Amino acid sequence: MLDDTEPADTQTPASLVSSPTAPAARAGDAPQVGLHAGVNHGQMIGQLFEAVQRHSGAPLSAEYIERQLQGYLPIGNESDAQRILQENQVLVLFADRSGSGRWTAALQLLAGYQKLLKVRRIRRDSGDSFSMEGLRGHKRTGWILDLRAEDESLPAQCDLAAELHDVDALRTDESYLIVVMSKAIRTQSGIDLDELALTPEPPNGIELFAKCLTEAKAPLAEALAKEPRFTTDLLQLPPGRIVAWARTVAAAAIGYQAAVGRPLTPTDDDFTKVAAAAGSAVDGWLEELVTWHSAAGRTSYERNYLLLTAVFEGEAIPEVHKKVASLASALGEKGERAARLAGQQGPGLFELARQINATLLPDGRIRYPGPGYAEAVVRYFWRDRPDLNHAFTAWTAELCKELGKAEGIRLATRMIPWIQHHLQSTRSTRLLQRVVADWSADGDLAPIAHTLLVGAALLPQVDRLTLDAIDTWLDKGDTPASLLQTLARTCQSLAPAHPTRMLRRLGVLADSTADGVADAVGNAVNALWSDEDLRPRLHTTLVSWLDSPHESLRDAAASAFLNLAQQEFEGVPALLYEPGTPAAPWVVTGWRTVLEALDPSPLAHRAGQAWLNSAATVPGSQEQILATLVSAVHDTPTDYLRGQRVMNLTRLAERWLLLSTVVDEAGRSALRLSLGARLQEADPHYVHPQ
Repeated sequence: MLDDTEPADTQTPASLVSSPTAPAARAGDAPQVGLHAGVNHGQMIGQLFEAVQRHSGAPLSAEYIERQLQGYLPIGNESDAQRILQENQVLVLFADRSGSGRWTAALQLLAGYQKLLKVRRIRRDSGDSFSMEGLRGHKRTGWILDLRAEDESLPAQCDLAAELHDVDALRTDESYLIVVMSKAIRTQSGIDLDELALTPEPPNGIELFAKCLTEAKAPLAEALAKEPRFTTDLLQLPPGRIVAWARTVAAAAIGYQAAVGRPLTPTDDDFTKVAAAAGSAVDGWLEELVTWHSAAGRTSYERNYLLLTAVFEGEAIPEVHKKVASLASALGEKGERAARLAGQQGPGLFELARQINATLLPDGRIRYPGPGYAEAVVRYFWRDRPDLNHAFTAWTAELCKELGKAEGIRLATRMIPWIQHHLQSTRSTRLLQRVVADWSADGDLAPIAHTLLVGAALLPQVDRLTLDAIDTWLDKGDTPASLLQTLARTCQSLAPAHPTRMLRRLGVLADSTADGVADAVGNAVNALWSDEDLRPRLHTTLVSWLDSPHESLRDAAASAFLNLAQQEFEGVPALLYEPGTPAAPWVVTGWRTVLEALDPSPLAHRAGQAWLNSAATVPGSQEQILATLVSAVHDTPTDYLRGQRVMNLTRLAERWLLLSTVVDEAGRSALRLSLGARLQEADPHYVHPQ
């Protein structure tokens, strides 16, 4: 039974521990984003892609479900849940608090149901209505309707009880629906669902703890699971908290074993130290940090050194003393206590490491006293100096650009949760915009900026704030082109979850004349074309842009069209229908828009080469391809740009003739002459020789 925080890969063991002997449940835990310091950028992108796919209603992958159900133990009333679901096609799982197991119980029931169902989360924003009719047509699907968010609401006109009893479509499709919700939303909405509802009964906490220790490959897992200093008070915690505590204990045991250089032994001394390390993980270190900060004679320089090592997470720091001074300046510090004394008057690196209860290793790295210490230092600073959070985070974001490529990417990736923490705590997007804008202008950090923004747009409680901020940035006339390109990629990533909203924003972006933005929008539309559910909306959008009076919209549409034009099916352009049939009118319009540019773009040359290669090599395709290109030039009621179109198509053909390697030069020349002849004959102003 896993934590049922949205549908979480979220692991926040550090925030669950308040003593070295037992985990303590805390009221009012801050929401946690499901992206973690220490993971590489590829893993983060993978997590974001999965999150978007979950929100989009796409089938959940087998790998995701297996990961979510790792360590799962059946809820106590799982047989009752199975019966309700089988008899009614619908089950409602209630609980008062996060971590109760609603989400994982739903996954287990649906994923394990005859092994025949595709599991999907219903695409829906908080406050939206819900109708069973929207589920019709998806055969053998296990649906999950998630109503657990704190700000969740249903519109007054939505009669959820009536909808959930209307199961004809589910029965016809052999599908099932599980609703996971809080008791608060049930009370607020006045929903009467007693015959469909169930409150999950948590599994045995000790058994769950033991299973999770084993799966985390903790040394001496069986002995740890029986040790009272680890299991005290487990029964009062929800399953999600038990899982997190087990992972914390496992990490502490593995870390302690590595530190002492020998296998962990079930002695009182070893277990005491593992318990202390586990209890100190992140929030548990705070008491020790308070003692450290309040030590007599503690200087600001030493505090900044500790914070700097935490920023680098114990890695070797280039020009460490200069960076400490830079941090002090960013925080507005002045005076002797803020600066390092000249020469050998101040403490050296060995002494500084000892003063922060760490060890300086020969390679320049820092070994901290236990797991989670570096993150605890940063969290301590957030809480202890909230007025300096903005300055600290802005300085760290700038530091990412000053470091080498690998170090900068590593630090920027680690900063994502920090910036999102700042967003959640301040409800201000000012710092988010500054960081995304700065990183977007850096080629190495631009992908991290995209990741940060997508993550913020999916973050509970601030998702709407972030989406509204994106609208504001789009409306500004001075938004940098690099940031607009990041916004285009962000809209592409979020489109499966919010199709109408993101396509509208891509339309706004397409109206920009800033460098590279039209191409970014075109690439986004091209990438989304492969989504069969989105394709009809994208087609409508693309056609409207091609016919738009705004040049920037036409440019964006042309860029998107040219990306699509290069896709092939069995060697023939995928945008063409069956051989022998005319091209769709919008395809002709797409080529016409492309050919009306002042000069063919590199993208236009690549698409033109692909089409002419097909015409030269695929039997039966030549007539259809040449007819489409000639129609794009001549079949239009307005002819004032006819000469421009003829000239650009001629340029495409000449470049293809010179650079293509298909067939021989004589064959390419023959095709080029055939295209020229057809262009000339189709010209309404052409006078045939007598």
